Amino acid sequence: MAMERQQNPFDTPIPGQSLTDEPKNYVWENPARFAKVEDSATFIWERLHKKETLGKIILMLQTGVSVEAVTRVIIFSGFIEGAFSIDSAILLTPVVQKMILSIGKAANIKEIKISRPKPKETKQVLKDLYKTRNFAQDIEGKKAQDNKQKAEKEKSKGLMSKEGDDK
Repeated sequence: MAMERQQNPFDTPIPGQSLTDEPKNYVWENPARFAKVEDSATFIWERLHKKETLGKIILMLQTGVSVEAVTRVIIFSGFIEGAFSIDSAILLTPVVQKMILSIGKAANIKEIKISRPKPKETKQVLKDLYKTRNFAQDIEGKKAQDNKQKAEKEKSKGLMSKEGDDK
């Protein structure tokens, strides 16, 4: 078993330390490469249409990754790289979603997921799956068996009693 390293609670930044660091250490602290949303959209469009990138996006869409998830990754990585500001990223999101959707349609992908399922929808899908695959019978049978074993253990409560003794 590998030992887990515990973090020293005193080995953390001091409050306000970021205000004393050298400015512009990070890419996102500098001005964005593209000031206009249109320039950022063109940059993303060109990157998406590289052969290697197209193949990866098509594969992700075919395996069921949603357009929303792919978009979030692209937008976040563009912001982290300093290509555009966070404000531009918010404005670019629907544009990039349409780009990815058009790539999926051009690749003749039949079922393209637009967004992640909501928690209620996921619960309903699991309930339907639970009913159709007879998981209910298996689980109910296991619960009945567990209850029977508990009842048998409760019968012999005395310290010196045998398992078969009924008192």
